[in-house]
Amino acid sequence: TGSGTAGNAMTRSLLPPLLILLLGLVLATFLLQPLVQLPQAARLHLVFAAAVLPLILGSITWFVPVLTRSGPPPATALGPPLLAVAGGLLLLHALTRDLRLFPLAALLDLAAVTWLWWWIGKRAAAALGGPHPGLLWYRLALGALLLGLAAILLGALWPAQWPQLRRLHLHLNLLGFIGLTALGTWRVLLPTAGGFTDAAAGPWLQRQWRPLAAGTLAIATGAAWWPPLSLAGLLLWLWPVAGLLRNPLLSHRDRVLRWHGAAPALATAIGGLALLLLAAGVHAPGRIPGSAMAAAFIALFLLPLVTGAATHLLPLWRFPGDADSRRRLQHRLGRLGGLRGLLFLAAGLALLAGTPWGWLPLLAGLGHFIVLLVTGRPASQAG
Repeated sequence: TGSGTAGNAMTRSLLPPLLILLLGLVLATFLLQPLVQLPQAARLHLVFAAAVLPLILGSITWFVPVLTRSGPPPATALGPPLLAVAGGLLLLHALTRDLRLFPLAALLDLAAVTWLWWWIGKRAAAALGGPHPGLLWYRLALGALLLGLAAILLGALWPAQWPQLRRLHLHLNLLGFIGLTALGTWRVLLPTAGGFTDAAAGPWLQRQWRPLAAGTLAIATGAAWWPPLSLAGLLLWLWPVAGLLRNPLLSHRDRVLRWHGAAPALATAIGGLALLLLAAGVHAPGRIPGSAMAAAFIALFLLPLVTGAATHLLPLWRFPGDADSRRRLQHRLGRLGGLRGLLFLAAGLALLAGTPWGWLPLLAGLGHFIVLLVTGRPASQAG
């Protein structure tokens, strides 16, 4: 219909600016993380609930038409990320002002995720020839988030199990939602950003979702009630992630292990994830505090992942019809991307060790990316 076509055109024009704004929100919360004076729970939810969650929902909305070979999303597809922003801000208010509001914030996020899950299901059913295997990873990730949100709501009704359900919620959200979304996107994005063909990406996505989904459930359930189960889940995660270090990273090292570009930052994210999984084996018996693990998750995994993905994707959002401007901005944002990745690795290892200077290399790497982002001339004027 005419109204549907107009709605799709509006989404095509509004979704990229929304994604850019959400990316800016994520970068700002990363920058504020070591600086703001808030309780730890509020600081973490400032990053994950108010910023990272809406950006991931918006990015999934961007990728779904590609994975289903379908048209642009309808105007209503802007709803889930916007609803998640509202839920995140309400949750931050609840954690700092009025804790009674946190179930309402969780319900807003639950509505946003359910809405996106339903829309993806419609697109998957209508995909010509079946959807790309990466779409399943998005649905699994959203399913993990739905379980995590349900767990925290159940905890509000069942105080005796609150600590256990809170741990279940945390691991389903971080490893299940963020981890599965990131790996599903990374496996396709790295070859694109690195400029090489990787025929193994599709089969890897079709094969590895089972151990990773099972490992996520084992880690989350074990962290909540029986720690030995978490160690079994870690092994299910470690094997596929270790395989990525061999292929595509080492097998395409001439395209990936460089000083500049999006690919070296994305490669750092997988190396950081492998280090996090090894550290989690030490964290499980209580030798590494949870606060150090959360900070290291940001430094070792999220920061190289977000800056690497943004190096490649932000120019697509900013200049959808101008290939030359996109290439120039990608080149600019990719300057010393490998060095930034090393700074994030150093920060993560220092934070795991509990050193007081661990945030310094993190802020240096993040600050360098933000300076490139905000001080450069418009791409159309660059030369």
